[in-house]
Amino acid sequence: MDKRKRWLAFRGRLLIIVGVTALLVAMFLPDQIPTQLAPLVVVFGVGFIFLAVPWRVWRNLPSLFHRDDTWL
Repeated sequence: MDKRKRWLAFRGRLLIIVGVTALLVAMFLPDQIPTQLAPLVVVFGVGFIFLAVPWRVWRNLPSLFHRDDTWL
């Protein structure tokens, strides 16, 4: 594995961990964060998880909805 792929894998895992941690804190420890910031923490958690998904998956996502399902 070259350095670029290793960095992308590490970055993806780190973003997943940060995103899931933010969502867990927002769900199970809401008294630890101010009430006004709770929606922002949820948005950041979901955003970090979305950032962990590789760009090639996002680029091919519309093609998943236009598959030929004539075999049904």
